[in-house]
Amino acid sequence: MIDMENHFIKAYTINDAWRDAIWLCVKKGYNYKIENSSLTDIGGSYIGQYRKQLEYVTIIIEKPGTRPLAPITPPSVPPPTDDEKIAAYFARYLAEDVKTENEDYTYGQYIKPQIFKAIERLNVSKGNTNQACISVCDTNSIYLEDPPCLRLIDFKVVNNKLNMIVFFRSWDLVSALPENLGGLQLFKEYILSELTFPCEDGKIIAYSSGLHIYEQYFSIVNLLCCEQIETF
Repeated sequence: MIDMENHFIKAYTINDAWRDAIWLCVKKGYNYKIENSSLTDIGGSYIGQYRKQLEYVTIIIEKPGTRPLAPITPPSVPPPTDDEKIAAYFARYLAEDVKTENEDYTYGQYIKPQIFKAIERLNVSKGNTNQACISVCDTNSIYLEDPPCLRLIDFKVVNNKLNMIVFFRSWDLVSALPENLGGLQLFKEYILSELTFPCEDGKIIAYSSGLHIYEQYFSIVNLLCCEQIETF
């Protein structure tokens, strides 16, 4: 289900959410040129390109654990990821805090130190808590050339199901969203496996204030979507 006016998507699987989000962004997104900041020479990724962007979006995925986690695409379109890559992404960038010399950060360096406490808060309260919330940044993040896109991972137990709520300040819809959501689902399944009270897998609820399609993916989007994206 898509509510175009309110930029709201309710989908069954990650694949469904990805396809619906592409369609919504093509239909309702605004044209955004990636330029240098007026205050510094920092402009983020892909300076000079155009992208189609939604100013805000809410995505609710009812059964995010449905396999395959990776999107299903026609033979003419290479999938942006697969379940093996998603598993590697979870292990390398969400569950571990190892950073290479060429990386300013990984999500895992913020997440890993908070995992035990999040699980403890859920177990001690038997799911009756609003405090199992992991922040994916620190006070120095704003000074990075490209600060973390994922900023928040919140766990809520509702009707004996573990829901995950995430916020992305900026989100590459075509190539990053499927791998991000697949990896986050594996993270949720790990948290679920550590709970000491009866609980089932629940929803992923994702928010973004900058979900976008980069210009370099316009041709791929035109193969996936019945609505043709504008070219510049």
